[in-house]
Amino acid sequence: MAAKRATILDVAERAGVSTTTVSDALRGRGRISSATKAAVEQAAADIGYVPNRAARSLRIAEFGVIGLHLPETLSRSEFYMSTTFGVLEQCASHDYDVTLISSKRAAAPPDVDGVIVVDPLTGDLGLPRILELAVPVVTMERILGVEREAALVTADYESATVQLLDLLAEGGAQRIGLLSAIAETDWAQRVRREYEQWCAANNREPHIALHSVRASDDTWVEGAEGLLDVGCDAVLCGPPVAAHALLVAANARDLPVGPGLGMACVVDAPSLASAVPPVTSVDLKPRESGRASVDLLVGILRGEQPKDARVPIPATLVERASTGTA
Repeated sequence: MAAKRATILDVAERAGVSTTTVSDALRGRGRISSATKAAVEQAAADIGYVPNRAARSLRIAEFGVIGLHLPETLSRSEFYMSTTFGVLEQCASHDYDVTLISSKRAAAPPDVDGVIVVDPLTGDLGLPRILELAVPVVTMERILGVEREAALVTADYESATVQLLDLLAEGGAQRIGLLSAIAETDWAQRVRREYEQWCAANNREPHIALHSVRASDDTWVEGAEGLLDVGCDAVLCGPPVAAHALLVAANARDLPVGPGLGMACVVDAPSLASAVPPVTSVDLKPRESGRASVDLLVGILRGEQPKDARVPIPATLVERASTGTA
C-alpha cells in the first residue's frame, strides 16, 4: 500500500502553527519571522511534504484585492471602524489590498478575489450584486433570507444577552426592557429572541422598543422614553446608539443611572466606556473578528478552508457603573 501523502495540515501540526502560516512561510509571503519560517521548512522536510503545484497555482490571488462591504448606518460606527482596522491589518499581513464596495455604486462591483460582508442588512441593494460575483464570500453574521453559500464569522450574541440580563436581575431589577434594532440584521434577531426566551424562563413580562439601525437619534430617545413610561427599572440596549438614547432620556427625568435605573448594552464601544456613567456591555471583539474574517477568506482562496466554514468569536463581559457592579 502506498504511503499517505503528507499534507499542509500535517506540516502545521508538526510545526505548531496554522495552515495559513505554513502557506505563507513556504511561499515567502506575509509577515513571518525567520524563526517561524525555518521551523515550517524543517517540519515540511521532516515529513516529506511537497506542495501540489497545480493546485497551488490555482489558489494564488488573481487581483491581490479583497472587497469589504459595510452597512451604511451610523448606529454601530465605532464597531465597524474597529472591524475595518482588523481587516486592513490582516490583509496587509497577507499582502492583499482592500477596496470598499458601496451599496450605492452604480457600476458592477470591482474586480476582487473575495469579499467580506460586515453585518449584512436586509434591503441592502448592493448585496445581491456582491453575491452574484464568482468569488468566495465571508460574512460577519448571517445574510438573512439568502441561500448563497458563504463562510461565517459570528460573535456570541446569545451569551452576551443572557449575561447582561442576569446581571441586571442580580442587581434587583424587576422590569427589564429591551431597546434594540428591528429584525433587519442577524444579530438583532438573535438578541430579541434571547431576550424573549430569558423573560419566559424567568417569568418576566417583556417590554420591547425596536427601531431601524438607520433611525435618527431622536427616534431612539422616544423609544427609551416609552420604556421608562411603562415603569422599566432596567433596560438592555442592543447597539450603542440605544444606550446613548437611554442616557439622554434618563437625564431628562433626573433619573440616576446605576442606582435608580440599571442599564447595559450588548455591543461595547469606546463611547460607552467614557459615558457618564460608564455603561456595562460586552466586548464582541470587532477587531479580532475583522482579522478572523481575512484569515478565513484567505484560507478559502488557498483551498485550505471549506467555502461554508464557520468561525466563532467569544464575547467578554465588561462591567461598569451603569449596573452598579463596578
